[in-house]
Amino acid sequence: MSTKIPDFETVQSEEDITRLLENDSWRMDVLRAAEKLDLPDWWIGAGFFRNLIWDAIEHNDSPPTRDVDLVYFDKNNTEPEVDWAYDEQMQKDYVFADWEIRNQARMHYVNDFAPYLSTQDGIAHWVETATCVAVKLENGKLRYLFCHGTDDLFGLVARPIPEFQTTELLPVFHERIKKKQWRERWPHLRIEDGND
Repeated sequence: MSTKIPDFETVQSEEDITRLLENDSWRMDVLRAAEKLDLPDWWIGAGFFRNLIWDAIEHNDSPPTRDVDLVYFDKNNTEPEVDWAYDEQMQKDYVFADWEIRNQARMHYVNDFAPYLSTQDGIAHWVETATCVAVKLENGKLRYLFCHGTDDLFGLVARPIPEFQTTELLPVFHERIKKKQWRERWPHLRIEDGND
């Protein structure tokens, strides 16, 4: 399940990302499975995508985590039980990943934000700018979403989105980095919390 890191020093473009993904059979299998589920406005983001880039930059070839954050948007069916049923279905049909499927039409409640207007809006409100990224497979073609651009993703920078730079939410950003041991996995990671 390890990623075969292509021969280049850094990741600088969507073409580089495509090469990384196409060399990663596990991630491509996950994307094919997600495409078959055919949820409205679906994307896979967070660590599934970000870790691929940061591992390549650090030349870290450790196996990926099995976590898959598949998100979609359906404002007409926001019961959490619907998502749990999707989790169970995908876990049964595609046992090679740990699926977490969440409708962004209801997930604004987690941090008491205003309701999201789309999947992209939901992803744009994830904690770090470099985590607010996603990928999908559409008719066999890889598509990408970079809600806050690519500078922090390609620059190996952990930076909270503006909403998490408040006194109340900034501790969430720092706790995530510590709990997930980002500094251990990516020694050259720069942490910029907006208070510098």
